[in-house]
Amino acid sequence: MIMFCMEFIYDGISSREYDLSICSFDGASNGSSTAGSYMEYTTFKAPNSNAWMKTGSSYKEQLTFTFQVCKYHCSSAENAFITERELAFIMRWLVRKDYKYLSFQQEGYENIYYHCQLNVEKYEVAGQCAGLIITAVCDAPFGWSELRHTTISSPSTKIVYLYDGSDEIGIVYPSVTITSKAAQTITIFNESTGTLMRIKNCVAGEQINIENMQITSSEYPGRHKTLYKDFNWKWLSIGNTFTDRRNCIIVNGNCEIEMSWRMPRKAVI
Repeated sequence: MIMFCMEFIYDGISSREYDLSICSFDGASNGSSTAGSYMEYTTFKAPNSNAWMKTGSSYKEQLTFTFQVCKYHCSSAENAFITERELAFIMRWLVRKDYKYLSFQQEGYENIYYHCQLNVEKYEVAGQCAGLIITAVCDAPFGWSELRHTTISSPSTKIVYLYDGSDEIGIVYPSVTITSKAAQTITIFNESTGTLMRIKNCVAGEQINIENMQITSSEYPGRHKTLYKDFNWKWLSIGNTFTDRRNCIIVNGNCEIEMSWRMPRKAVI
């Protein structure tokens, strides 16, 4: 068994709290097994042609990877088996019904987060639990960056530039909170992606939240009864192309806008 004394964090809780460290079991997988970022292409060949044309493409697999952990005290170089009681607490922490963020305290991985569920198996020696084999199944073909935030205060019209440092060419949809300071129409246009989001008949003091392609308002169904007719159902996006990562955001309206988002990260364990 090789000890690494490397910490990992799952759902904001450090492995140190459970006296666990990443390791490699002799004769077991070394944790480098990965899957994901597998692209499947849809092609078409016209009659009397020798060339295939691409009509579509999409990722077909979630990112998955495996690593091992054991009970270990880096400071005193003591190690021991995991008791059944300790295992119960560990399983309660790691095995969940929904996705949580996983990160590794290792150089080069400080700002990479894997939104995943964990499957846990015991690694037994002489009938006792010497450690765990953990398989992470992510919600995407890649990991994610740390959560980014920005606030835009617009008295009437405001132009800001955002840089998209994503490892994936394309777009992401940020969570957006808009606080209207007057009765008005508010528009947010990303000139770089061509996305124009418009909300008519906003009222003073109204707070509009947009997340996971859902829109809610503090004034619905109160003073803004027509919210769903007033929204043009175009979602603000942040994106990049192979040659351009700059996003030009143009806001029209007296409002404050808070945005948060994560960018794809393609580093794998």
